[in-house]
Amino acid sequence: MILHAARFLLATALAAVSLSSAAAPVCHKPKYPPEALQREEAGISLIAFLVRPDGTVARSVVLASSGSSDLDHQTRVGLSRCHFPVPSSPIDPEGYWNAVAYRWLLDGDPGLAGPKREAALAARNGDVDALFRLSLLLSETAETDAERERAQAVLANAAEKGNAAAQYELGRRYEKGEGVEKSLDEAMQWYERAAKQEYVLAVQRLRLGVMTY
Repeated sequence: MILHAARFLLATALAAVSLSSAAAPVCHKPKYPPEALQREEAGISLIAFLVRPDGTVARSVVLASSGSSDLDHQTRVGLSRCHFPVPSSPIDPEGYWNAVAYRWLLDGDPGLAGPKREAALAARNGDVDALFRLSLLLSETAETDAERERAQAVLANAAEKGNAAAQYELGRRYEKGEGVEKSLDEAMQWYERAAKQEYVLAVQRLRLGVMTY
């Protein structure tokens, strides 16, 4: 029990928020769910929060699962209590969507090797959501150009196969010129494909010009 407690504390300490936007929330980190820890579940929960004009959260949606419903749920519940900075630019009166990629790491697997294996297996069996999840994991842990190129290729594959989150992310990369040649036209085409699936970040980007992830 003592060893388990130490493992729990270390795993909790390693959990971290990874944001592509400047609108980082002000709050305490969610705690690692004990059941998920016992099952050695880890990964990246990509969650969108609808932030009111006063910075509080109105609601949230899972954009891409970590592969663990417990981790996704804990991310939503924990970060929904946060206070998000409000952009200086005009936003919708109902609020704006802000995406958070929350990393759940185990002390014995800081490179997310386990989640990558599980996502790769599911992707080989035709799970397109797992294919996008794999691209996130590969991007998060890439250290060489070859690894970044592989992550980009997996992302593009998921986008071509119809995953809305991958389509939006690919559009974002084209807009920013991250890993691909910058092209606003190409970005808008991918945003439009994601928006047709009612992907909230793509809808917001096309309607308000706001990109938060």
